[in-house]
Amino acid sequence: MYHSAALAALRNSPVRFWFTRWPWTSLAYLAIGAMLWVFTLMAFALIGTIPYWARWIATVERRWVRLAGFRPIPGRPPGAGVPDLQEPVLWREIAFALAHMLIGAFSSVALITGTAMVFAAIVAVFVLAGVDTPLLPNPSQAPFLALVGLLIVVASPYAVTLAAYVQGALATALLSPRVEELQTQVASLARANIAELDRFEGERQRIERDLHDGTQQHLATSAMRLGMLELEVRETFPPGPEQDSALESLEAVRRENELALDTLRDVVHGLRPRTLIDDGLGAALRELARRVPINTTVDAEGVGRFALPVESSLYYIASEAVTNAIKHATPDHIHIELAQSHDRITLTVSDNGLGGANSAHGTGMVGMYERAALLSGELIVDSPPGGPTGIIADIPRPY
Repeated sequence: MYHSAALAALRNSPVRFWFTRWPWTSLAYLAIGAMLWVFTLMAFALIGTIPYWARWIATVERRWVRLAGFRPIPGRPPGAGVPDLQEPVLWREIAFALAHMLIGAFSSVALITGTAMVFAAIVAVFVLAGVDTPLLPNPSQAPFLALVGLLIVVASPYAVTLAAYVQGALATALLSPRVEELQTQVASLARANIAELDRFEGERQRIERDLHDGTQQHLATSAMRLGMLELEVRETFPPGPEQDSALESLEAVRRENELALDTLRDVVHGLRPRTLIDDGLGAALRELARRVPINTTVDAEGVGRFALPVESSLYYIASEAVTNAIKHATPDHIHIELAQSHDRITLTVSDNGLGGANSAHGTGMVGMYERAALLSGELIVDSPPGGPTGIIADIPRPY
């Protein structure tokens, strides 16, 4: 049985229910159907318009159902595109449009009849009060009509609410998304995220290529020229203070050049290590552990290859987690674990440091959350003050 706030209010207090808003909103809900059923009949008469009209009726019904005390029904966005007859949801929308038409026709007859009976009861009351009126030729019917009208007025809030519940429950049953449709949407979003990550990877490759072929080559050429200039100084200046001063200046420039070249290599390596491309995520994590200045262990046994955008994002998360631990937690041991099942990939980075990891302390943690979200997964951070810290990236594996 589907939950309705209106029906719950009716059950809890049948007497007070008469004075709540639900009879009026339920009446408005049914009145909308009573006004639209003729248009639905016309749409079914013109076969080509059925999918469009059914989709529109379903779209607005998903919002209108609140009038009957139901929660709004999630579903397709309004509007766009040509209806696809291969969509199961479209056929359910057509079925609901047909049911909506029948309920609307019944509601229109019931509303007109009920209104007429209430009007007749009012006239009967005037007749019983001694007022002559041509609207009731047979005054002997007045007591019966007045009693019927009273019963209709008393019972109509409950009848209207129950009828609205039936329509709302039918809408919820037919128009709510099915599990397989939600799975399809998740898979579609995952494919879109992978396409976006592929675009990022292409841009990253371009940056790596530009840095390697441009800036890095220029710095290497500068180092060669500094070496040649050092030989020229030794040949030009005789041994003495002037030569020593010139050589010291050249040595300082050479050290700065080497530092810039080493920094650039680290940047290029940090963008995406060559090991990641050639040997996979497990090998790249082991290489990362060897470069870390503290004891770091890696458990990635039995893990295969994944799509490159997935491996790159998980490597970024692991690298950022290790960097944050060294900077802020001062641990003496870090452990990286990579595991996979038939439908999940889990990366865990734990350390025995000071804990207290917080995304407010920098953009690195925010980037880790964003990477996990792009893979349709989640990032779990367990880092109480005093430690230890555990960071888990858990993502689906539809790739």
